[in-house]
Amino acid sequence: MAGQQTLFQHLKLIAGTALIGLGVFILLGNLSAAAAQLSHLLGISAAAAKTLGVLTAAGLAAPHALQAYLFDHQEFLRSLCQISISFWPLLVIIAGTILLRDRLTGEVKELPK
Repeated sequence: MAGQQTLFQHLKLIAGTALIGLGVFILLGNLSAAAAQLSHLLGISAAAAKTLGVLTAAGLAAPHALQAYLFDHQEFLRSLCQISISFWPLLVIIAGTILLRDRLTGEVKELPK
């Protein structure tokens, strides 16, 4: 009985680690597409954001986002939906983390104070 439980724990560990690795790999691939879509939506390029600084770029992008929301509502929602879809690998990472939850909390409890 204990051997089956140990085998089950090892399989959960392997499956959780594999899901997290796969999710991170796919997420990093989708991240560049999401960044390009976001820069198109906000009307500012990555090079301009790097040159101007993050806060200045966000300040310049806010009016563009507001304009897109007010005057081209359908395009704004379509872009927002595409950005959201590109983050689906987060669900895979969350599933892997749930499988590893017992293992991770067990290690934290064993640390000396």
